[in-house]
Amino acid sequence: MDRGSRSVTHAAGWLGEQSSAELCSPVLIVKRIALARVDLSSEKAMQYGIAVALESAGIPFEREHRLSNEDIPDFLIPCPRELTQWIAVECKLKGRGGGPRKIDTYRQIERYARHPEVAAIILASNLSMGLPAEIGGKPVYAVSLSKGWLL
Repeated sequence: MDRGSRSVTHAAGWLGEQSSAELCSPVLIVKRIALARVDLSSEKAMQYGIAVALESAGIPFEREHRLSNEDIPDFLIPCPRELTQWIAVECKLKGRGGGPRKIDTYRQIERYARHPEVAAIILASNLSMGLPAEIGGKPVYAVSLSKGWLL
C-alpha cells in the first residue's frame, strides 16, 4: 500500500505530543476508544463516535479502506515508525437481533491478519467475545464500547 495515494484524516497534535513508539501503540488506541461514550444505537452511529474519539485524541486514520475485495476494516491507523504498516480497527455491534456471529467476527479478523500491511488488529464492540492475544502472528486487542458509559 502506498500511503501517498491514500487519504488519511490527520488530527492536530498527533506527531507533536507523543513519541513515534507511542503513536503506533494499539494499547493507546484501545484506551482512547474505551474512554469514549459511543452511541450504540446503530453501526453507523458507533463508527461515527469512534471517529470522533480518534480525532479528538489526535489519532490519524483512514475510513473503510479496501485491503482486498473481501476485507474492508472500518478504520486503518498508520504506524509512523513503519510507513508500510497499519493498525486495523473493526467495529461490531450486537443489536436486538443478536448481532454478528462470533465465529464470523473471528474469521474476519483472521483474514485481516493475513495482510502484510496490517501490524495489529483492534476489535471495538459491545459484543462480549474472547480473543487470543495473536492471530496469524499479529497482536489482537478487544475494546468494550460499553466501558465509556461506566466512567
